[in-house]
Parts: sequence; structure tokens; C-alpha cells
Amino acid sequence: MSFELVIKSAKIATSSGTREGNLLVKDGRIAAVAAAGVDTAGIVAREVVDASGLYALPGMVDLHVHIGEPGKEDKEDATTGTKAAAAGGVTTITVMPNCVPPVNSRTGVLARADLFKSKSYVDFALLGGAGGESLDHIVEQAEAGVVGYKSYVGSYREDRRGLLCQGNGDIYDVLRKVSSTDRFIGYHCEDSAVIRRRTRELLDAGRVDFTAYHESRPEFTEVLATLPLMEIAGATGARLYLVHISCARIVELAEIWRNGGADITIETCPHYLIFTDEDTARLGPYAEVAPPLRPAYEVEALWEALARGGIDVIATDHAPGTPDEKAKGMKNIFEGGGGLPELEVAWPLMLDQVNQGRTSLEDLAFLMAENPARVAGIYPQKGSLEPGSDADIVLVDLHAPHVMSEKSMYTKNQDSARIFDGMKVTGRVEKVFQRGRLISERGRVVMDRPTGAQWVRPV
Repeated sequence: MSFELVIKSAKIATSSGTREGNLLVKDGRIAAVAAAGVDTAGIVAREVVDASGLYALPGMVDLHVHIGEPGKEDKEDATTGTKAAAAGGVTTITVMPNCVPPVNSRTGVLARADLFKSKSYVDFALLGGAGGESLDHIVEQAEAGVVGYKSYVGSYREDRRGLLCQGNGDIYDVLRKVSSTDRFIGYHCEDSAVIRRRTRELLDAGRVDFTAYHESRPEFTEVLATLPLMEIAGATGARLYLVHISCARIVELAEIWRNGGADITIETCPHYLIFTDEDTARLGPYAEVAPPLRPAYEVEALWEALARGGIDVIATDHAPGTPDEKAKGMKNIFEGGGGLPELEVAWPLMLDQVNQGRTSLEDLAFLMAENPARVAGIYPQKGSLEPGSDADIVLVDLHAPHVMSEKSMYTKNQDSARIFDGMKVTGRVEKVFQRGRLISERGRVVMDRPTGAQWVRPV
């Protein structure tokens, strides 16, 4: 049998362990995994890659990616965003629905899919919008092919039309409807009423400095927002996905509902595991995310929660801000725009944590690839290095020093990556394959144009 690609002598890291072997690819899928020592001399392959000394990991399946197109292309468009993903080893992105107009109907889902089919450098899945105004469109979005939904509790914005729940009544209606689709629903968890009041108090006191941002969104506002969601999810049977959690207290509380049978998935992001509120005090809008970066003790508590299995997914929440937003935030932190571009740095950041003894490659394969694919209903097509799975493969040099540079990034707003600029880590992405085809090497995309990106839907 002939193969399109053979990756020889790699250390293959999956959630079940690491073993040396060879990955054999045919028709864009992994055809076989040959153990180390198996004679490969008779194998005919179009391309052979010697991966001696490198680790092979499944391509990252990122369940939390903000790409503004259409309507918010100034933040990130489909071309720049998916090039960033390809460069960083994120081979499947799940695109959030809060563009303009937002994705909150079957028509919107199909239009977004057409856009990404023509412009994406990586495979993609879509999230639909679910809110009090879009109840009648929730089921049709699942039928169209979304892997899940995104919703907000709080204030109206144009990009949240049809994604907004105005209180517990809307949450109850939305979760009942979503539960009938067997898709997950992600919620942004911050209590906006308390945040608005606290922000007003700080502004009245003349506080517009960088640390005021963290003070306006204390940990308990994040905890408060999750409580009704978990209770109503337990009552309705909905699959609740708590996005970008920054407080270990939420993980502890979720165990109560999980023990009662509720289906709750908890996501965190590399920035909550690595950076602290001191970075916000230093960089202001260039370290501004929502929820905010937390004190060092919260970072430690998150690591403890991850170590005991309380955290299920690591995603990027990739969301670059514009230069104008960042400039406004330098003068008044409440007038700026938050968000970090993390698609290109997620693997290096977390590989560095492996070298520091914080986690393992096997855990990263689970948290960044396998389990996200399971949550989205696209496993084992994605997130796996087993025969039959798409050959989405990331080769990494775990011990290579790497200095991150914002100017080398593909994201449209490079300066919003300032928190990463000049950061020295150990661990580098060497090669990225999408369905057996090389798409990037050492952070540089090797494709001349986007061709062949697939829309991934639940199986």
C-alpha cells in the first residue's frame, strides 16, 4: 500500500500515553500507527518526514475563537485569523457567533459557513447564537450543523442580538430548547449588574487607572453568574459549557451540580494559567480580558483544579483588539477594548508549562484536542491520532527555546499581543499538518492561498 505521508520516528503523545512510532497517512486520514522498530523500508510514500526527537500531538481543537468577519473585520478577519491558527497548530477552530449581523438563525449559520469555506486556512466548526430573542431559531441552527451555542447574560450590544438572556426566565427558556438539540451551550459568566455598579463607583471616585479594571470585576461577580446557570442546567438537562473560567471557586461549586447529574464542562485559557493582575497593572488594555486576570493565588488554585481533573478544556478565547481601542484604554481603562490574540501562542505557552513540570503532554493532548472534540461531537474525526481520524498533526520540539514576537504574527492586530512580545519560552511548534498536508512550519504558513478548508459538523 502506498501512502501520502509517513511521519517517522515521532514520539506520539495522546491522552492514553506517549509511544514512539510512525504515522502513516492516506486520503487525508491516519491509516495506521506503526510501532517503533517496525521495518518501514518497504513502505511507499509521497512524502516522508523524519520526526526524530520531536513529539507528535493532535492538532488543537479550539472551542473559543472570535473572528469578527462579517461586520467586525477591524478586529480580525477570516483570512488573518485562520492563518494565525495554521501557524500556531490550531487545526480546527470553533467560531463564535458574535459578528455583525450575529449568527442566530439557520440562514446566518449557512452564510458564515460559506464565508469560511472560501477564506479559511484551517478546518472550522461553528457556534450558533441562543438567547431570548432567538428561541424559535435554536433547533434550526443545530439542524444546519452548529456544534453548540453561545449566549450572554447582561447588556445589549449589536453583536449580541439573539445571543442575550435577560435574566433567569430567558436562561430557563433557552436551556430547555438547547437541551432538545443535544448540543452544548457556552455562557460568558460575569454578573453585569454588580460590575456596572462597581464601575460607576470607581468612575465617581476618579479611578480610570489600570488596576481599577480588576477592581470593577472581582472574583465573586464571576461566581455569581454561574450559580443560576448551573442550577437551571441541572433542572433542564442542558449541556452547560462555562467559558474562560478564571476562578477555582467555580470549579469547586460545579462539583456539587456534577455530583447531582448536571452536565457541566469547564473551560479555561492559557492566560489565566500564566499571567496575573500584576500584568494588567503593568500593561493596562494590552492585558485586558474579561473576566480579568486574577491574583497569583487564583492562578495557583486554577492549576490545582486542573491537576485534580476539575477543568475539562483549554481554549484560547482569541479576540484581538484594535489599536484605537487599546489607545483609549491607556487613557481610561474603562473606555478601552480588551482581548488577546492567542491562536499563535497557545501551544508554546503550554509547552513551556510542561517543561516547568506544571502539566504533561498527555494532559495537553486531552485538554486542547481530544476533549474539545468530544464536547463538540466531532471526535474521533478531530482530536485523535488513531487510525481513521483526520491527519491533523502538530510536531513540536519540546526543548527548543522560543522567543515570541508580535511582529511575526499573522493576527490583524499584532500590537494587541504585547503581553506575549519578547516572552521567552521553551517549546516550539515545528510543523503543522491538516489532513496530511503541511500548512505551516516554524510559525510560517506555507500555503499560498486558502484551499480545501472543511466545515466540521457533529457526527
